[in-house]
Amino acid sequence: MFAIKCRSCKFFTKTILNLQTINAANLLDIHSERSRRTGSYMASVIKRINEYNAGLSPTLHELKWRAMRESPFRFYRGTCHLFAEDFVKLYKYKPKVKTWICGDLHFENFGSYKGENRLVYFDLNDFDEAILAGPEPEIARFITSIIIAAGQMKVSGIPLHKLVHDIMADYTATLQEGKALMLEEQVAHGEFKKYFHQVSTFDRQSFIAKRTYKHKGALLLKCDNVHFMALDDSRKSNVYAGVKKLLSNNPHFQHLIFRDAAFRIAGTGSLGLERYCVLCYSKIKEKHYLIDVKETRKSCYSTVIKTKQPAFKNDADRVNMATYLMQFNSPAFMSSVNIADKWYMVRELQLVSDKMTLADFGNDFSSFSAVARQMAVLIAYAQIRSSGHMGSATADDLKRFAKKKQWQKDIIEICGELARKNSKYYTEYLKVQ
Repeated sequence: MFAIKCRSCKFFTKTILNLQTINAANLLDIHSERSRRTGSYMASVIKRINEYNAGLSPTLHELKWRAMRESPFRFYRGTCHLFAEDFVKLYKYKPKVKTWICGDLHFENFGSYKGENRLVYFDLNDFDEAILAGPEPEIARFITSIIIAAGQMKVSGIPLHKLVHDIMADYTATLQEGKALMLEEQVAHGEFKKYFHQVSTFDRQSFIAKRTYKHKGALLLKCDNVHFMALDDSRKSNVYAGVKKLLSNNPHFQHLIFRDAAFRIAGTGSLGLERYCVLCYSKIKEKHYLIDVKETRKSCYSTVIKTKQPAFKNDADRVNMATYLMQFNSPAFMSSVNIADKWYMVRELQLVSDKMTLADFGNDFSSFSAVARQMAVLIAYAQIRSSGHMGSATADDLKRFAKKKQWQKDIIEICGELARKNSKYYTEYLKVQ
């Protein structure tokens, strides 16, 4: 395990968390000697980004590169592979306990969805990078996202220092309790109460109407190059053929008729993957549905984390299984298909599917902090929920792990270093893009 000589709390407060500007994570360099030794590694960041995103079409390349220029946080969202590589190097990662992690757990990868039972939940909701690993990279990626977000909110010093430690305390205390609960609308308060109320006002008809238009009496997807892009007839036929395979062996799809399909634009890290939306109609229920068909690839952790993984037929099954294990109730219409020798996750694109974003909080750091702490609890719930499954540790193992203090101190300081690296990476990225 990585170990460092901790500086005093006073120095930590003044230096590691003194975020005053968007690039204030530069002040997080409390490991300057190590940073000098890794300077040449920094110079290769553009090469690392380009290599990871090799093969993107020119259109998708432009969309993703433009998105990552938006802010340090958006850049962080789009470069989980940099985080994975850097975390393993800095932490000298050798997990003593294993659990399922979603892998790309930042502040904006929590949100609402409708479960199999058609009830609405708020939980972790992005599992593309899911893998069996130690718990440390999961909580580290989340805390690092909080430090970066605080920098954009121009919050530093004691308030941020306190939040980071509160997040770690809430996360480990929940692991030690050993029981996975859920965030329920009936008992939600503060920002979550407002959030659930907002979600409850969503209307299926309006949701479908915003994304479609009528042409010669037929309902079609609105290809506005913001949410959807048009597909040629050949690619559209391939998508139909792939999803059609589900009609015979999945009860959710047996009654659906395909109306239209388009390329879907969504996310940041996943921009560049092939992703489609299929407009379907159910004669039985007399309703339209939108089906999300998303290409999967290997987790970005797979090349840097050497933990033996369970055997899956394909990466879509890996993502779907991680979703099933970690969420309280999995989304409806969850399945996988092969289209033109690539594997895709298939799920309902829901009218209640929504995420909390930094923009929802403006500069309200108090509300942001309350939500972040509740998210830390949800992280622990997910790991407890998946404990004992497919190679993961038991809940008792996680309890023992959570009681140890040194790794907690190490992770908090590592997160400062990772936030500083993200700031430097972002600055380098802006210079050449």
